[in-house]
Amino acid sequence: MSFGFGEFKKPDFKKISDVIWEIPTSFKKGMRVPARMYATKKLLDEMDLQVFDQITNVATLPGIVNHAFCMPDGHISVDFL
Repeated sequence: MSFGFGEFKKPDFKKISDVIWEIPTSFKKGMRVPARMYATKKLLDEMDLQVFDQITNVATLPGIVNHAFCMPDGHISVDFL
């Protein structure tokens, strides 16, 4: 569920490697592909919930293939708040 539409929870990540974490398509209605986060566990734990909302929203876009990617510097824009 998106921030504008109610409560958002932290995803249950599937560990792909020490620095790759995946959010499955079952996490949010409409996700066409899994979302992949590239970060250490420490960085992942420190990311704002809005980052996970944003990357899972990207995973719903028409035409996306394979994965939506978030790099280790994943953050939200101050304009977003």
